[in-house]
Amino acid sequence: MYRKPALFLITIIIIFSCNRKKETGLTTISGHFPKFTGQLIYLEELNVSNALIIDSIEISKDGTFDFKMNQEDAGFYILTTDNENYLILQIEKNEKVKIKADDDPFLGKYQVKGSPGSKLVMNFELFMKNQKQRVDSLAEVYFSIKGDPDFSKIKIELDSVYEVIFSKQKAYVKNFIEKNPSSLASLIVLNRKLGNNNVLDEESDYKYFRKLDSALMLKYHENRHVIDHHKRTEKIKADIYDKFMAGRKLKPGNKAPNIVMKDTSGKFISLRDLAGQKVLIYFWAGWNAKSRQDNRKLIRNYGKLKSRNIDIFGVSLDEHKKVWRGAIEVDKLPWIQGSDLMGMKSPVNEKYNLNGELPFY
Repeated sequence: MYRKPALFLITIIIIFSCNRKKETGLTTISGHFPKFTGQLIYLEELNVSNALIIDSIEISKDGTFDFKMNQEDAGFYILTTDNENYLILQIEKNEKVKIKADDDPFLGKYQVKGSPGSKLVMNFELFMKNQKQRVDSLAEVYFSIKGDPDFSKIKIELDSVYEVIFSKQKAYVKNFIEKNPSSLASLIVLNRKLGNNNVLDEESDYKYFRKLDSALMLKYHENRHVIDHHKRTEKIKADIYDKFMAGRKLKPGNKAPNIVMKDTSGKFISLRDLAGQKVLIYFWAGWNAKSRQDNRKLIRNYGKLKSRNIDIFGVSLDEHKKVWRGAIEVDKLPWIQGSDLMGMKSPVNEKYNLNGELPFY
């Protein structure tokens, strides 16, 4: 008799907790950009996959502007006057952010107060400005010497200079995460590329992804940016484990995982049917240029392999039958051929730890 009201009360509390909205805080962003008087300045919220304009205002004659917003959670914001120039802020709830720039703030010449995260981002952007200048200078030299007779020799020197720049970037990112593991600003630093290149490798530098994930999940366990990073970290962890397990299976002396596919006539073939024979398993694809080059090399050496009683089991990671069969016909491939026409989604990709690398032996 007395337990029912208690259970009912617990149920009500749980329902209320689940439906409870996050408390909002009033955040203000005030600035002084005298170089942009009379221009519109936009405030955008940077989400996980896009940016959304949430407000805009005209910069007054004395160069000042003010934004006010009700903020549910810490996040990233962008100030911009057009599509090319922007300034990134990392803002917590209830912060009173003040930005001052006597010159062009979009060139990194500004001061920020009232927002520790935004100050960290500002320092990073100044570092990135110098990095970009060095990379752009290298690119100019590279394109200017393309027709030079000593191009190959000079390119080696340019590549070594780029490696120094890249190493500096990598050291900066690692040091930043070590010092600021619980700052959302670290997500900006971690995910920024140098040119087209990711700075940290997800697998070899996994400890930095994990360190950031652990610290941020403690502080911001409901934040969408942190949740997105957490999912990424969990996937990296799973991929590392899968590769480790696949590597154990493929150790010398172990049985090769079986492969069952259809040949060009539509009949099923199995690697297990060749048990006891010497077999070179060749993963390739008709659409892959490197594979097509290797096809020609294998054709030239196929006689030598056969004389040693070694046959080739060709496993295609094509998706289209015409591409696969056309490549076999054009390249005149005489060995066993199989494909499930699933492309990179084929189970053999995981079984043999290919990691999308073609050709693979």
